[in-house]
Amino acid sequence: MDIRISEDVPESYLAEVRHILSNSEFLLLDKYFHHHKTSRLTHSIHVSYLSWLLAKKLGCDEKAAARAGLLHDFCPYNFREKTPKGEHPAFHHPKAAVENSSRVFQINDRERDAIRTHMFPLGPVPRNKEAWIITLADKICAAMEYCHVETNFMGKDRMIIARASA
Repeated sequence: MDIRISEDVPESYLAEVRHILSNSEFLLLDKYFHHHKTSRLTHSIHVSYLSWLLAKKLGCDEKAAARAGLLHDFCPYNFREKTPKGEHPAFHHPKAAVENSSRVFQINDRERDAIRTHMFPLGPVPRNKEAWIITLADKICAAMEYCHVETNFMGKDRMIIARASA
């Protein structure tokens, strides 16, 4: 699988996330549905881009927002299956995403906190501006997906997930 990226996507955004979007383990997120018809990969791209835009507008760390937004659900497993410790996926997946993100990518404390706390109010309170941005962007994107509202913060055909035919 590969992601084709249009030249319309801002290079300043891509510079922060290109290495993540080319990682084969991260791209496995495309196998998992997240909110109705949206894959976890597509959802993560939407959260990342919206977070990057918000951070840029608010004068926050846009790199941390873009990266944490992309990695906030980095859990390549089915949320409908039992988690290793028997926790509900809403409580387990932020911790798993931090572990996976730390193992595969070097993440900083801001990114770690944003990933760990993105399920607020079901989990810990975000401790930095970027963590609040990820939490908000995740809720906006999830609400749009649950309501079956077609959205693509990246714009039509800006990022196309090219799936290998079976």
